[in-house]
Amino acid sequence: MAAHHADSIRNLVAAFEPDRSILALLLGGSLAHGFARPDSDIDVAIVVAPAEYARRQRENRLHYNNRTLCTYPGYIDGKYLDPDFLRLVAARGSDPARYAFKDCHILFSRLAGLDALLAEIVRFPVEQKRERTERFAAQLLAWRWYYSEALRQQNPYLVHLALQKVVLFGCRLILTENETLYPYHKWLLRVTESVPRQPPNLQAALAELTGPNPAWERVDAWTREIFSFLGVDHDAANAAWPTRFMKDTELRWMTEEAAIDDL
Repeated sequence: MAAHHADSIRNLVAAFEPDRSILALLLGGSLAHGFARPDSDIDVAIVVAPAEYARRQRENRLHYNNRTLCTYPGYIDGKYLDPDFLRLVAARGSDPARYAFKDCHILFSRLAGLDALLAEIVRFPVEQKRERTERFAAQLLAWRWYYSEALRQQNPYLVHLALQKVVLFGCRLILTENETLYPYHKWLLRVTESVPRQPPNLQAALAELTGPNPAWERVDAWTREIFSFLGVDHDAANAAWPTRFMKDTELRWMTEEAAIDDL
């Protein structure tokens, strides 16, 4: 952490800690994950009591932004939440909701058991590993098919969307194999490339897939390489994906589960 980040965080703690309505202050984002640049902003979660959180929800005041406490040309970006929100994330939060608390630092806390709650939030749900693999494999196959259709129809919007999904769900399969939470789009490639178990030549494959319109054969090869790496039966998965895709994408509105992209 750069000195100007540390100084700015000290200013924030000094400003917030005397306020008894603030139950805890957590440092997250790139600084917590070790991804920060010198110009990175400071991301915090501000934990308040349920009544205060409900009031802020009604008034649409759940965001905090401050530049005056920074000792550099940056800003502090914060989100208000309450202990019930943290417990809900631990119970059924999406991967990005969980990853937001990974590596976070407790700057101060008046909450008993906060460490244990945060540990539960960032635990990868290993009990869902097999099911996630099946579901993400179906998405990968579906979007591989959409990519072929996009190329055939010369549909540039669908080309870009399908390719993004092919990369996303290929990476999600690799992350699941490594029992690693999905960090959302900003850090997806960085986190995927850092896991210990990965297909051969992963970085080269991702560079090709995120370049200008890769050939269909490259997308097909990416799919098969990942299935081979995971030991997934390609033919069986290929026969099953339409129903799985329909349940997880077209009919997802019938459940309260997170979108399959964020699961």
